[in-house]
Order: sequence, then structure tokens, then C-alpha cells
Amino acid sequence: MSGRRWTAAGAAGATAVVVAGVTAGLAAVVLAAGRRLPVEHVSEGGLELDRPPDEVWDVLTAVDLYPAWRPGLAHVERLPATAAGHPRWREYGKHGHTTYEVVESAAPHRLVTGIADPDLPYGGTWTYVLTPAGRGCTLTVTEHGEVYQPLYRAVSHYLTGEGATVHRYLSALAHRMAAPEALAEPQRTQSRR
Repeated sequence: MSGRRWTAAGAAGATAVVVAGVTAGLAAVVLAAGRRLPVEHVSEGGLELDRPPDEVWDVLTAVDLYPAWRPGLAHVERLPATAAGHPRWREYGKHGHTTYEVVESAAPHRLVTGIADPDLPYGGTWTYVLTPAGRGCTLTVTEHGEVYQPLYRAVSHYLTGEGATVHRYLSALAHRMAAPEALAEPQRTQSRR
């Protein structure tokens, strides 16, 4: 009887093949799940602030000061305005940079910003609505997001949550404005195809 003996190198090679196979299988499952998810999603959250709308507006539109209160944001670079005269800027953080622009502005009640970089695997707009409430106001932030690549869609949907960006923003703003964070959780998230 001819016997084969496994050597350490042979066992390591077999292990590498199994690990590669399992990794490829998991990647295929994640990609398949991402392909089944809609490209577009809508996330919304609200925050009650004990500040008047014009004061909150000043914080929302002072993009140069964002790094002082938004965790993970290293610095902001102002860019030339759009042809329509709308402000543009680039935010730099630990995951690279993203260019934004003001799409619509009706001070101090409604602001719409959007990603102005078509080469990213995601895009979208954020609508900020300030509604007077007593001495303060209520801020509602609505994200109309698009995640183009299936892998990013799966990660966004299953791991980080589609409302994570709105939640992080409102939490940081609540801290900046010294407001209670009880309403900083996104109140509604829905996905659409």
C-alpha cells in the first residue's frame, strides 16, 4: 500500500485553498445580496433644538467650521462656486474626500446639499428643514442616497445601516448645539428601487 504523507507545506497549501474558497464564496453571497438591494434609499431623522432657526442655519452653512464639530472630518477645502453661484467644498476624512455643493438654499428654513463627485460609488442629497418651535426649532434631515456598487449597498444595508450618516450628523450637531440627543436617532428609513 502506497502511503502519502502530508508535509507541513502540503497542509498549509490545502488550508490556503480552503480559505480562498470560503472567501470567494462569501464574496459571491455578499455581491448577490447587494445586487438584490435597491440603489436608492431614503433616511430621515429629526432633532429638537433650543436655538432659533437663524442660529442653527449659521452652523449648518459654516462649512469651514465643520471639522470643529463633526468627528472624522479632518478639514474642508472651499472650491469655486457652481455656474449658478452655489457654494462648493470638499470634505477630507479618514476614508478620503468627497465634493459637495449647495443645490438649494432658502435661509433660514431649507437647505439642500448634494454630492458633486460622479466618480464615487455613491451619491445623493441631504435636505435640511428648520421649523420654528417655541423659542427654538426642529431640524429634519432627509437623505436621498444612492449606492451604485452592490458590495457597498450590502455593507450599507446590513452592516452600517442606511440611516447611519443622518444619525452621525444629528448626534454631532446635537453635541455642537448642546441639545439633548434623544431625537438624534433617525426616525424613519425606507428603501426604494
